[in-house]
Amino acid sequence: MKSINEVKQFIVELLKLFPDNKTDYAHIGKAYFYANRFALEDYSTLVSIHRCVKLDYGPAIDSYMEIFNDLQEEGVIVKEKPHHIKLMDDHAKYTDFPKEVINSIQKAYLHVEDKGFGQLTAETHGSKSYKKARMHEEIDYANDIFTDEEIRNVKKFSSNTPRFV
Repeated sequence: MKSINEVKQFIVELLKLFPDNKTDYAHIGKAYFYANRFALEDYSTLVSIHRCVKLDYGPAIDSYMEIFNDLQEEGVIVKEKPHHIKLMDDHAKYTDFPKEVINSIQKAYLHVEDKGFGQLTAETHGSKSYKKARMHEEIDYANDIFTDEEIRNVKKFSSNTPRFV
């Protein structure tokens, strides 16, 4: 439940940044991808452990429609047009994000704000993490930050770490 609350808070924080507090599903999904990636790269944390998954049109929040439906039922957002949502309650509070997460959300917003769907899709489809992920499976942001050798070394190290039960 905590990860869902973090995703809901991410959506609220992101929508507050867009003009008229609204945007489309694609910008939200891509911003979630970038916010987590930037948080990991800059601060060694994530916005949420909730999965970002590979879909045909690029990275998206796992089960995003259920989350948007919940937010609409709660009166936090309203769905407009076929693929847009608008923030109705900018005071909704699901969790308190640290400054680093807020910074990562703002950085992600700046990265996606003025890009069209085609440009965002091409950009995210070109990322190493998107290419390595299987369709409908979790995207591993580390693939965009670290080299394959660095990832292998960490996995090798962690596989040799004793487990206490």
